[in-house]
Amino acid sequence: MLYFAGAFEAMVTWLGGLYGLSGIFPGEAVRIRWLEIPLIAVTAVGMAWWVIDVPRPFQKMLIALSGAVVLAGISPTIAFHGYLVDPFSSLAAALLSSVAAFAYAGTERGLRKRVLEEVLGQRVSSAVFHELLEGPRPPDFKGATREVTVLTCRLINYERLQAALDPSELVKLSNLFIRSASTFLLSRGGYLDESGPEAVRVSFGALTPSGNHAAEACRAALEWRGRLRNLSQECENRWFQSLQCGVGISSGRMTVGVYGTPGSYVFGGIGEVNDFSRRLALANLRYGSDILIGPETYRLSNGEMEVRPMEMVYDPATNLMFEIYQLLARTGQFQEDERARRDLFWQGMVHLREKNFGAALDCFNRSRSPVSEDGPVTYFIGRAKEAGAVPEAPASRLVRELTDEGHARLISMM
Repeated sequence: MLYFAGAFEAMVTWLGGLYGLSGIFPGEAVRIRWLEIPLIAVTAVGMAWWVIDVPRPFQKMLIALSGAVVLAGISPTIAFHGYLVDPFSSLAAALLSSVAAFAYAGTERGLRKRVLEEVLGQRVSSAVFHELLEGPRPPDFKGATREVTVLTCRLINYERLQAALDPSELVKLSNLFIRSASTFLLSRGGYLDESGPEAVRVSFGALTPSGNHAAEACRAALEWRGRLRNLSQECENRWFQSLQCGVGISSGRMTVGVYGTPGSYVFGGIGEVNDFSRRLALANLRYGSDILIGPETYRLSNGEMEVRPMEMVYDPATNLMFEIYQLLARTGQFQEDERARRDLFWQGMVHLREKNFGAALDCFNRSRSPVSEDGPVTYFIGRAKEAGAVPEAPASRLVRELTDEGHARLISMM
């Protein structure tokens, strides 16, 4: 408005005369008006953008001053070519937009971005970050108890990889695993709790309450199964080594909030869900499975997922016994032949727990996949054969691993 009202015309005329007297250009300069309006618009938007985007006040001031210096140098630079550009309107635009940006940065909405960047950093996808930034209410980081689902993706053949690869190559492979797993799981709405050479852990429903966090985690795990095949093939092509990953998904109540010290704050949660998810991920190595979920995750998935039972687990701390499951597929994507084999496997588990080992072996053998090796079926066939051969042997591994509470494994032995 000031530009169109002619507020800077007298100063521009004076500046043109000054350029002429100083010998920058002879005679009368040619005014480039078509450049001045775009310069004002770009300056105002750009200065406001950068001042708001930068988190620290000192950096905001430095950017504003640097921008003013650059703008002030545009006019004399162009004057050497015999053209005159109004620098005062763009400087005024920079000043006013910077003041407005400083004022906005001090509001709740302006502070929210700086808080989110400091607390969350790169632990969420850009879509989730903007959803939190543009939400009607700021995220509650002071502390809350929420139902959360934790997904742990663990590299379970790292000992073999460590023996087969040079240290530098193992680091490259681990970084590829971390980058691939974390990027994919964050794109599915997860919050990155942990990222290390052997495991990537994300949570669903921790940042904001969600009634669908268990199903979201299960869907992400099933999609990751397909991505993992491609990643394993890439590792075979580059290092002649395949990846063997176990995924564990557990749901439960966690106390979430911001933890840490100044300069190293991080959002996280406290609860047994993290530890149980880690145990489930590692337990895949025993069963030959790839994705295991806890009972609460199965219950909260609301029948959207197809599973088959693995084992009963006894927790002496809570005096509870519960079942863990292998996640197979989404209900709508489960074929009838797969359903029939799953039902046979389930019947075999019932017979195994009833110590009817002959019937269990028959069901397990008939539940084999005709096209690929089925790790859990092979594992439980071995269990049934071992139990049927020496059903009462007190020193057998089978008996040592079971508790007196029933056909269950101690949670500490997972």
